[in-house]
Amino acid sequence: MNKLLVALIVGAFATVSAAQSPATKQKQADVSATTQAGSGSSASTAATAAEQKANTAVSKETAKMSKSEKAKFAKDAMKTGNNPNNDSGVAATAAQQKANTAESKGMAKANVPLKTKEGQKVLSKDLQQKASQ
Repeated sequence: MNKLLVALIVGAFATVSAAQSPATKQKQADVSATTQAGSGSSASTAATAAEQKANTAVSKETAKMSKSEKAKFAKDAMKTGNNPNNDSGVAATAAQQKANTAESKGMAKANVPLKTKEGQKVLSKDLQQKASQ
């Protein structure tokens, strides 16, 4: 039994070493060279790195807001209640909401007849007719 186990382990090592044959290593070298050369549609790695470095330098020149400045900015924005997507202002928005609510309360509810037995019978008949077609 031990000899069989040893033979299996030796066979596994032989398989792994055969998989790393010179042909496989040559193929890996070819793929590596092609990858490092880059594709024709993109800039070289060095040019990309230089561009990123320049962009980083520009962004570091921009003054950053301190925590207190950020807090003050947020507090001011909340105080004024300005919505950048709504030019008409808070009062106009509230008036429009009030008008919309009044209009919707004036409309009849669409499913009121369904709550009565007659409405449920009509609905049932309609559904049966549609199912039979």
